Amino acid sequence: MREIHALSDQTISQIAAGEIIENPASIIKELVENAIDANADRISIRLSDNLLDEIRIADNGDGIEKSQITKAFSRHATSKLRTISDLDRITSLGFRGEALASIANISQMECVTKTAESDFAYRFTVEKGVVSHGEPVGAPVGTTMIVRDIFYNTPVRKKFLNTTTKEIRRIVEVVELLALSHQNVSIHLSRNQKTLLHSKVSDDKINHIYSILGKDIAKNLLPISFDTESYKIEGFIGNNLLHRATPDREFLFVNGRGVKNSDIARAIRKVYRSLIPLNHYPVYVLYITIDPILIDVNIHPQKQTIRLSNENQLTTILERLVEEKLLPKREIPSIDALNEGTKKAEALVPEKTIFELSRERKIEREKPKAPEFDYSDRVALAAEDKKAYGDKTEPSITESSTDTERIDIETEAEAPGKVQPLDVSLYQFLAVVFKTYVLFENKRDHRVLVVDQHAAHERILYERYSKKIRERAVATQLLLAPITMHLSPEEMHAVETHMADYERLGIYPEVFGEQDIVIREVPEHILIDDFRQFFLDSIHLLNEGVNVKEQNIYKIMRLACRSAIKAGDTISEEEAYALLEELNDADTPFTCPHGRPTMIHVEKRAFEKLFLREGI
Repeated sequence: MREIHALSDQTISQIAAGEIIENPASIIKELVENAIDANADRISIRLSDNLLDEIRIADNGDGIEKSQITKAFSRHATSKLRTISDLDRITSLGFRGEALASIANISQMECVTKTAESDFAYRFTVEKGVVSHGEPVGAPVGTTMIVRDIFYNTPVRKKFLNTTTKEIRRIVEVVELLALSHQNVSIHLSRNQKTLLHSKVSDDKINHIYSILGKDIAKNLLPISFDTESYKIEGFIGNNLLHRATPDREFLFVNGRGVKNSDIARAIRKVYRSLIPLNHYPVYVLYITIDPILIDVNIHPQKQTIRLSNENQLTTILERLVEEKLLPKREIPSIDALNEGTKKAEALVPEKTIFELSRERKIEREKPKAPEFDYSDRVALAAEDKKAYGDKTEPSITESSTDTERIDIETEAEAPGKVQPLDVSLYQFLAVVFKTYVLFENKRDHRVLVVDQHAAHERILYERYSKKIRERAVATQLLLAPITMHLSPEEMHAVETHMADYERLGIYPEVFGEQDIVIREVPEHILIDDFRQFFLDSIHLLNEGVNVKEQNIYKIMRLACRSAIKAGDTISEEEAYALLEELNDADTPFTCPHGRPTMIHVEKRAFEKLFLREGI
């Protein structure tokens, strides 16, 4: 047996520092949080060209008394609490008493600080945890922390740092989070005299957000608010035109602290399903105020993960708030000015909202309504479509287990304030281009409506099928040859547990022996040759916590895609009008079930810019 050694205090400190300080962004986070806790309302962060050479953070906060400096740089020394019970009422950002000691153990530090009561500022140096005697210097009230030669004594940490560009991006993200959490604090971040971020103090939250996240995000945000004895919720959520490929614009603050909570994020994303593209994430900035006794922040040294009491209640409230605000505010993407030929629709805002369009367009139809076109024959040919197109358009059912790939029928069906986005009488059919995009001209508003025929028809069929599910009017088809399946004991238990859920969806498994079931009829919207694999996949997803309803919804989405008019199919003018009419009547006409746009407006100005006719 190897001999057991007692670690030195220095080694212990360096190991502990590794849990707190992972990179330069960690240093900035801890020091800025200390500045905010010290009542600073102006904070300056200056980075050297080589990030590890020097980081300088200056604030106008309360400062540190000379007699308290040595304690401030000691491990587990803090002014925020005295006993473990104080954690129940903690409101400060810091409280563990580890940050300054950890930073001092992996770098060379200098501290210049002055309190309002002191005649002088004092300068201290800290090396290997040892604080020098302070020397008086001239400086304003507040504290300046200078961190040099970062990770000089832990070279392994240097080796695993990212490139300078990535580390700067991480720093900006940290500062964004801190700036958004405190609208009464101005934070300036710079490198080589170049400003990377400058948040401005404002009484108006949206102006504060504008200074941090920019115009494109701020102009597409919708305000929400909610106030009870238990929670106070306020902030902003993005409309359906605002989304990102990563969740880096999902900001959640609880009692002024930027946090991560997967359940809350999942509840909010659920409302956006099929309103934004698949595998994209919404944008939101939400502030929640809650009694500190209901929060546990002492989970991880980074203090970004929290536990909440009554979390299910909070997520339900948030989901309802987002739904009530978002669903009536959906808009059709519009291109009214092109930059270098094109602009992404997600970065554009329509000139008029659907409500404005609805109010303005209360006139009689100028031409007879197009005869209703029945697409049911295309559904009947779904099996042929599958043979012709294969499974190229859709992933396998097992891929539907991720949250971003599920669709919720009830969320769409219960959309409050449903309004038709278009007055179809104003739109004249022009042509179908590339056998995919249907063009309609609106001569009154000087715009062209471009409809994706596949996405539009997919939305129509999806809502048609899902309505049958909601109304429990699922038609079934009797199988000539019943499907018999041998299951494992675990699979059998899952089927028996969820038997009622299966039956509501038109699936009737019969127990046939200890580990066998027989199925004699299946829903008409499920292709028979797909059913066996679908059912087996559904059992495994049940064991992972994905309910039957969500699985069936995904199946409906797949069927809608396969049954819909394809890109490349030829449709007539009559069919084009019928397609537009039915899409306009849909609960969620703006996107297909996958979240892709079904229609986009192109303004006359966009064409004029392309042909250099502006001002003519």
